[in-house]
Amino acid sequence: MNERQHAAQQARALAQRNSTAVLSTLSKKLGGMPFGSVSPVMLTDEGHIVFYVSDIAQHARNLNHDNRLSVTLYDSTDKGDQNTQGRLTLSGHAQVIDNNDLAERYYQRFPSAEGYKKAHDFKFWQLNVEHIRFIGGFGEIFWLEPNEWLLSAPEWDHKAALGMITHMNEDHADACALILQQQLNQHSYEKDNTFEAGSVTMRSVYPDGFHLSYDERSIFIPFEAFATNGQQVRQHLVKMTHQARAA
Repeated sequence: MNERQHAAQQARALAQRNSTAVLSTLSKKLGGMPFGSVSPVMLTDEGHIVFYVSDIAQHARNLNHDNRLSVTLYDSTDKGDQNTQGRLTLSGHAQVIDNNDLAERYYQRFPSAEGYKKAHDFKFWQLNVEHIRFIGGFGEIFWLEPNEWLLSAPEWDHKAALGMITHMNEDHADACALILQQQLNQHSYEKDNTFEAGSVTMRSVYPDGFHLSYDERSIFIPFEAFATNGQQVRQHLVKMTHQARAA
């Protein structure tokens, strides 16, 4: 793996572990002045950005007037220098989408968003990523190309993805709890975590990993290597479960 491939992998990992983004649009009200707002976002398998907003939101109004958009995600720190942390800006043109599969995946990822369906002015948007700026820290600065950022779609479809998630939650809740416990104890500032089976829920599956949630928090667990089919996902999960049991 060369330097640019590593940077693209690190950039995607940053986007996966941070679900709240700054959306920068061009203000219709302020004559084109930059306008920032905050929204939950979700990656597609390939690496485009999906978000769910009301038509009355200022950023939605701005995008309906001029659909150029930049989305910024970053690792925050509670102490020390924020400039040492990674940040990622994805830019391109956004459009309203009508995709039931992506909508269902979004609700799976952000369960509270399903309540907004009762508000008829909420719509899904997708940013089609055209420009990628990644800063991993001091001296790690890259303009990445779309072909370096975007992945090929995996062999599984939406139905299969939800099937994998449901299978893990219904039949292997203990494995989800063990994997999260092991990951946090090994990689996080949080130590000696113990989770009961059923307290941890799988929320997504991607070629590069999956999201687990507990206590209204979401943690991205990366795979050791990209998975292109369901069998490879299963192999990763089995291996991680064995490692967690042995830890």
